[in-house]
Amino acid sequence: KMKAKQEKAAVKEAELKAAKRERVSALVDETMPGKSAEDLLAMYDGKEDQLIKNLEKMNSKKLVKDKANKQQSVRQLVDETNPGKSAEELLAMYDGKEDDLIKNLTKMKAKQEKTAELKAIKQQSVRALVDENNPGKSAEELLAMYDGKEDALIKNLEKMKAKQENKQKDTLKSSKQESVRALVDGVNPGKSAEELLTMYEGKEDDLIKNLTKMKAKQEKAAVKEAELKAAKRERVSALVDETMPGKSAEDLLAMYDGKEDQLIKNLEKMNSKKLVKDKANKQQSVRQLV
Repeated sequence: KMKAKQEKAAVKEAELKAAKRERVSALVDETMPGKSAEDLLAMYDGKEDQLIKNLEKMNSKKLVKDKANKQQSVRQLVDETNPGKSAEELLAMYDGKEDDLIKNLTKMKAKQEKTAELKAIKQQSVRALVDENNPGKSAEELLAMYDGKEDALIKNLEKMKAKQENKQKDTLKSSKQESVRALVDGVNPGKSAEELLTMYEGKEDDLIKNLTKMKAKQEKAAVKEAELKAAKRERVSALVDETMPGKSAEDLLAMYDGKEDQLIKNLEKMNSKKLVKDKANKQQSVRQLV
């Protein structure tokens, strides 16, 4: 019986010692006293109750300090977020649940920061659209009028921008159509300006490019034609001087306008005959002199 009683007491003592070791380990994790639980248990072997008492005092002081730090964090977060209640009101409501309060206020802060960042992006968009559209009010005036309704303001400014762009496109298209009409008048491509504009709807740049090339080609041909005509006039003038047909070069050119090649041919024949006759006369003069 004594043996059984002793064994039972030993088991109870071992369980109690294990519970104390577990308590010490938990308190060491919470207080972080600078030594491990095993080191402290070795130092306080047989005096575990004293060790636990010391660690609990240390933990109590730490909890007080932690609570003060948490309260300070709450006050700072309240100053930053303005949640609608004072820090003291919230601390009273969340006494003992400061971690939950800090978590909620931190989420609120993150949400507010994201909202502020998004608002800043929208404000920047508004400023860019105002610079492009010149709506009659400054970006700052419009932002003050639409505070909290920036999406509606951006939508209105984008509509205004689209309208202005369409107007500019219409103006540019009209300008291109006028350019086409002017080019068609100049080059006479065989189709009317309206026919060509219908065929090249949306491709007016290509049409203008083609007509401009045609115009350049015609102008080059006209210059070449003018040079050729000038050379023919010069040739006619020289032949008239040589043949003296009874009409001036100008009279003959007027009579043969567009048929200068025929005129030159006729004058060259006449000149050829004159040269033969002149040569015969010269030969006769030589014989007479001899």
